[in-house]
Amino acid sequence: MSSGDDGLLSFFFYILFVYPTTSWILKPGRFPKKSGLMYAIGFLAVLALGKTYLEFQERGPNYYNELHINRASTPLEIKKAYKKMSLELHPDKNKSPNAADEFARVKDAYDTLMDPELREVYNKFGPDGIKHNRRFDETQLLLEIAVYYATWGMLAFVLTLGKASSSARNWIFTGQIVMLIAEISLMLQETKLPGWLLPAWTEHEFVFLMHSLFPAFMNGCRCLCGFLYVDVEEQARQKMEHLDAQNKDILLVLRDIQVNMQSIAVRLKGD
Repeated sequence: MSSGDDGLLSFFFYILFVYPTTSWILKPGRFPKKSGLMYAIGFLAVLALGKTYLEFQERGPNYYNELHINRASTPLEIKKAYKKMSLELHPDKNKSPNAADEFARVKDAYDTLMDPELREVYNKFGPDGIKHNRRFDETQLLLEIAVYYATWGMLAFVLTLGKASSSARNWIFTGQIVMLIAEISLMLQETKLPGWLLPAWTEHEFVFLMHSLFPAFMNGCRCLCGFLYVDVEEQARQKMEHLDAQNKDILLVLRDIQVNMQSIAVRLKGD
C-alpha cells in the first residue's frame, strides 16, 4: 500500500471513528470538565502512539537495525557488522526455516549502505526509494512536499470552518509550519541529527513519524478547541438580554411605586 493510501485511510479512520469518540467523551455533562479533558487527551495519545507503533512494526527493522549499527557508522564498521551477521545467519549455520530470507535482508542492507549514493537514497526515501531506483531531485522533492502540505492544509481549513474552530485552525497550521521546517531541514539540508536521538533511524523514518502523528494532532486540536471554545459575543448578547430584562423589571417596579405614590397623594388631598 502506498504512503498516499495510508494517509487517506488514516484520515478517514480519525474522521469517522476517533473524532466522534473524542467528541462523545467531551460532551458536556458526560464527565466532570477536567476529567473529560484528561480522558480525551489520554485516548488520543494512546491511540496515536499505538497506531504508529503498529505501523512501524509492519514496516519491519530498517537496514541499520538489520546490521546492528547506527546511521553514523563508517564503511569499516558496516563491513565488520556484516561479516559478523553473515556468519551468524548464513543458511549453513542458521537452522531457522527463514534462514535464506534473513541472510538476504542482511546482504541487501550491506550492499545498500556500502554504496554512498544508495545509502543517501535509502536515508531520504526508505526501501521504496531503492526499489524504484529513485535519485535525489530537489525540485521533485519540493513539489511532493508542497502537494502534501497543501492537501492537508486545505483539509484542515475545511474541517475547522466556523468560529468555534478558529483556534484549532491556528494550532493546526502552526503544527504544519513546524513540521514543514523540520522536513525541509531533514530532507534538503545537511542537517545532522544528534547521535543520541534514535541513532538507527533515518530521515525518512522521522518524516514518516511526523506524517503518521499529524492526523491525531489535527483531530485533537479540533476536539479540544471546540470543547474549550467560549463564544464571547454570545455571552455578551446573553448578558445584554439579562440586563435588559432586569431594566424592564426595575421600570415596572418604579412604575408601580409611581402609581402608588399618586394614589397616596390623591387620598391625602381628599382628606
